[in-house]
Amino acid sequence: MTKTKLKVYLTPNQQLAIARGREQGRTLRQLAEQFNFDRSTIGTFLKRWRAQNRQPTETSYGHREATLCPVSSEVLDQVSPRGSPVASGRTIRQRLNDAGLFGRRPVKKPYISDRNRAARVAWARAHLNWTQSQWERVLYSDESKFMLFGSDGISYTAWAQIP
Repeated sequence: MTKTKLKVYLTPNQQLAIARGREQGRTLRQLAEQFNFDRSTIGTFLKRWRAQNRQPTETSYGHREATLCPVSSEVLDQVSPRGSPVASGRTIRQRLNDAGLFGRRPVKKPYISDRNRAARVAWARAHLNWTQSQWERVLYSDESKFMLFGSDGISYTAWAQIP
């Protein structure tokens, strides 16, 4: 079984210290023990250090963000001119999440007030003893949407701010 390696990031101070230690004649093993990294990490860094003309690199974690401030798709459509790079929906959601705004699933059923609930119960009691012939005269018209599998997903039209 192979061991998965995590990406190691060296700070500019660590980079300078490792390079200085190598210039002073320390071995990769000594540097690895001193900084608590694998020898391969130290060796890979030193190769890159020489290729970059001995300049420390800024530590970057992951890819660069496409947006710098939280924006929604509507704002993005209004602001970005034609032909300019457009941030994806995922990027927009991440920026909204960074700003403390989170999408929520819509409620599964409508809220029924106490007054409406009482009216429904009264209607049900009034029609409790109806015969089949009375029900046959009723025209049923139901426009409810029924989802057999899953839901319509998370709604990002209404955002909730988490304190």
